[in-house]
Amino acid sequence: MLQSMTGFGSSSLKIDDLEINIELKTLNSRYFDSKISLPPSLSNFELNINNILKDKLIRGKIDLKIKIVGSKNNGVTFNKTIIKKYIDELGEISDFDDSQILKSVLNLPNTIDKEEQTISDNQLNKILNALNLVISDVLNMRKNEGVNTKKDLIKNINNIKIHLKEVEKLSEVHKKTIKEDLENKAQNLKIENDYGRFEQELFYYLEKMDINEELVRLKSHINFFLEILDNSQSEKGKKLGFITQEIGREINTVGSKCNNSNIQNNVVEMKSCLEKLKEQSLNIL
Repeated sequence: MLQSMTGFGSSSLKIDDLEINIELKTLNSRYFDSKISLPPSLSNFELNINNILKDKLIRGKIDLKIKIVGSKNNGVTFNKTIIKKYIDELGEISDFDDSQILKSVLNLPNTIDKEEQTISDNQLNKILNALNLVISDVLNMRKNEGVNTKKDLIKNINNIKIHLKEVEKLSEVHKKTIKEDLENKAQNLKIENDYGRFEQELFYYLEKMDINEELVRLKSHINFFLEILDNSQSEKGKKLGFITQEIGREINTVGSKCNNSNIQNNVVEMKSCLEKLKEQSLNIL
């Protein structure tokens, strides 16, 4: 199934006296690029959490935030002995009153002891279970967006096929018209004595402007593009990106070889559809 790389999920839950808030965002990226914000009590588990994200989300710019709030998280103790000592000593060398000195003292080392929060194994398991549910929500969002993206991709690739068929028809008419025009000019110039040389030059010219090989390759790339859309692989974005480059190369060659206005119009339409394909492929897993 085709998946987008854009997704969002969040969850809030209460575990004992703790409130847990989880928020996960994913955007498109060529690689797995994670940014994880955790409270100190979970910092030791960052690598494990990162591996969970990488295993399930595979690729994309990942932004995970986990916040824990609760009575334990807010526990602080003022070290009164050290604070009083700071105030007394600073009072001897300054003209400020104690309230003004206190504001500065509280920023000095060892004046406040923050109670370190600890997470039990049971609490950790519940947090990881909640994270997995959030990841599932993100994956569902990715899949839903992938369904809509696939419809747009098929629409644009089919539009390229329509213009490709039109170019095939126009190309045959164009070659025939040029050949007849050159033959008429040759007759007017009366070059019967060297008509064999003229035929060689005509053949060379028509071969140079022939786009049959490009059209055959373009058809092949389009079919391969559709095959990848329908296969069961989970990662398709990079392959589709490579194929769009090849499609673009053939379309550009067709445009450079043919100076027929009707063919050029179809080339422009194919390029327009191709740009949409490229843009959409960037957000596919």
